[in-house]
Amino acid sequence: MRQLKRDSINEWPVIRSQQGENDAFTALVRNWQQRYYLYALNRLKDKEAAKDVTQDCLLSISRNLGSLSDPAAYPKWSFRILERRCIDWLRKTIRERELIQQQETLPELEVDDGNEARLTVNQLLARMDSRLATILRLYYLESMTVNEIAEISEVPAGTVKSRLFYARKLMMKSLQD
Repeated sequence: MRQLKRDSINEWPVIRSQQGENDAFTALVRNWQQRYYLYALNRLKDKEAAKDVTQDCLLSISRNLGSLSDPAAYPKWSFRILERRCIDWLRKTIRERELIQQQETLPELEVDDGNEARLTVNQLLARMDSRLATILRLYYLESMTVNEIAEISEVPAGTVKSRLFYARKLMMKSLQD
């Protein structure tokens, strides 16, 4: 029921935007822009690049929204566009191997006055390898299935499952330390 409600809430702005209603497209962008930005930020580890990629993604969405035949597929369709924009940016600016090796170990957590380590989900994801953080974000925060994530990431579902396992393991280790 929750999934059905979420899907229908996402479909109406898409349909109305496809019909040319500017207010509907504005609402659609307002609803998704922050999600796209956080995804790009976790993927790219660069605030300015994440802003640029998010804007490129939104431009592409605005140009191609009319070609989307199933409004219910909007989340997967739009995140796939965003992922391609992230990959394009990575290819232009750095070699992918450097990015993968970049955050292999997680830094120490900061301790607050109550001697409790506090870390938001976004902070934890930002400290992880971008590929692992991306999969966790899509799976837990965007409620996408393993198969949807596999399509967006253009990797086999088994790879998504193993990365989810490894990412959970890293998260648990960082929270225990």
